[in-house]
Amino acid sequence: MRVFIGYGYNDQDRWVEAYVFPLVEAFGCKVVHGKVAYGGALAPDVVDLIRGSDAMIGFTTRREALGPNQFTTHPWVIQELVTAYTHIPSIPFVEVREEGVSPGGMIEAHNARRIDYREADRVLCLLQIAQALRRLLEQGKVTTVRLGPESVAQAISILLDDPTFRAMSQVLRGDVELPPQPIAVLPIKGGLFVKSRDIREGDLVRITISACSQTWRSSYESLEAYNLDLVLR
Repeated sequence: MRVFIGYGYNDQDRWVEAYVFPLVEAFGCKVVHGKVAYGGALAPDVVDLIRGSDAMIGFTTRREALGPNQFTTHPWVIQELVTAYTHIPSIPFVEVREEGVSPGGMIEAHNARRIDYREADRVLCLLQIAQALRRLLEQGKVTTVRLGPESVAQAISILLDDPTFRAMSQVLRGDVELPPQPIAVLPIKGGLFVKSRDIREGDLVRITISACSQTWRSSYESLEAYNLDLVLR
């Protein structure tokens, strides 16, 4: 699995390369980063790297002092985290925020995905990163499913670029229906496919696609067969 790591490319953050990179690789993952392309705005090549990754860890560490124990952070790391969050489907991520940094905005609203970092407690931070990484890998597992039957897939493929096109995925976990989530429909050679993340053993998945006042929906099914049949509702 590919894990994108966003961090400050400076001496202060060199510990990320020295300790976090080997930690991620010890989990059998490939480290991805945008060091060669960083700058003011987020480069398209970096956006593509994030979108092609299975999970992300973003380090919002201190950059410039604003006042007593108040610091800015690296704007490109914030942009990278936002890119992971807004991707459809969202790419699992965790933010590692250094003490005194307040980036605000969208990331501030998602503290449940945050690890607090103090330089004096770096070992504790690395332990929490390892624990978070295991969760990220579970969330980042991707199951690719082919949509059928072929006649329905052909009808849907014509509408992929229609402005009313919408595709949603919903998981039945035990007796609980999880909230529907947007999902991308991909025209890959051989048919139409969707890629689902964080599908656990025993989960059942239902796909609903709508466009031009038409709606297709599958039943709740296991993805172990790697096929889902939709019918016009």
